[in-house]
Parts: sequence; structure tokens; C-alpha cells
Amino acid sequence: MLQRPLPPSLPARYNSSVATVAQTIRLKVLFFGRLKEILGHAEESITSADAATIEQLFAHYTARHPELAKFRPSLVASRNQEFAAWDTLLHSGDEVAFLPPVSGG
Repeated sequence: MLQRPLPPSLPARYNSSVATVAQTIRLKVLFFGRLKEILGHAEESITSADAATIEQLFAHYTARHPELAKFRPSLVASRNQEFAAWDTLLHSGDEVAFLPPVSGG
């Protein structure tokens, strides 16, 4: 399993003279089907200095692998083994999976 840092999605917030400390979150990310082939692995652990959404997480991967962008309209995402909306906030310990459409017979 690869471990890569996820760049912060949001800058640290300042309120008056007190800085709000960003919490580091750790995520497990799973890739299925063609996505797995494009990335070269099925799962990855990453850390982020700020909270992120599933959409921001996917954007992180499309920045590194532009070919993934064409799959976005047909992908389904899950968080902790339940289907999730793309604007779902992620928390430390979450498992996120990106699932392309499947066909079978």
C-alpha cells in the first residue's frame, strides 16, 4: 500500500491573533476497474492537513493522472463502504472508494 501526502485543500484559518490549527486526517483510498490500471495500484493511504471532500480528493488524483477525469461523470464514490455524495466531508480514518460502472452477464 502506497502512502502519499494529500496537499492541503484549504489554507489555515486565522481568527484575530489566534491561529486555528488544522487537523491531519488519514484516509485509505481504493480504486477499482480501469482506475486501478491507470494508477498502477488498488489502494493508497494518504494524509491531509485539512478536511476535504470526496470531490477534492478525486481532483487530487486527476491532477496527477489527467486520464482519470474522463471517468468522473460515470463514477460512484463510497465512504466507509456506503455510497456517498461527492460533497461529503472526509474524516480521519475514512475509507474512500472510487467505483467505475460495471457490466456483466
